[in-house]
Amino acid sequence: MSFGEYYFTKMDIVITSRNTPEYLLIESKGVIKTGPDMQEHCKLLFDEVLKYNNKKVLIDEPGTRFPQNMFIYYDLVNYYVDNFPPEIRFLKIAVVIAEEFKEIGYFWETVCVNKGLQYFAFTSFQDAHDWLVK
Repeated sequence: MSFGEYYFTKMDIVITSRNTPEYLLIESKGVIKTGPDMQEHCKLLFDEVLKYNNKKVLIDEPGTRFPQNMFIYYDLVNYYVDNFPPEIRFLKIAVVIAEEFKEIGYFWETVCVNKGLQYFAFTSFQDAHDWLVK
């Protein structure tokens, strides 16, 4: 099992990753303030997915602070579809967020599903894990 790598970005984010027998586990902690920061954060996460080539991904980031503007998340999902390869549609991704970002997470999830992506938001690591491995 690989223990992953650490990345520090101008967004004040730390990302770690490791492959487990069931899925790729990515952990993210820090502060994201803008839409472009969200896009950069997603590029870093996608780089980890490419590195490990696992189709199931659990992104654990309850310690990450996100922008509050809902429009950012609509644009973000369109950014995925327009800028990442079509294979992103084959990924099954569970994202764990803090309870205070639950409404934003569910909005993001709805936009993802409407675009044909299997990306879902959770406030519980166990719920995310259970959904991912079923």
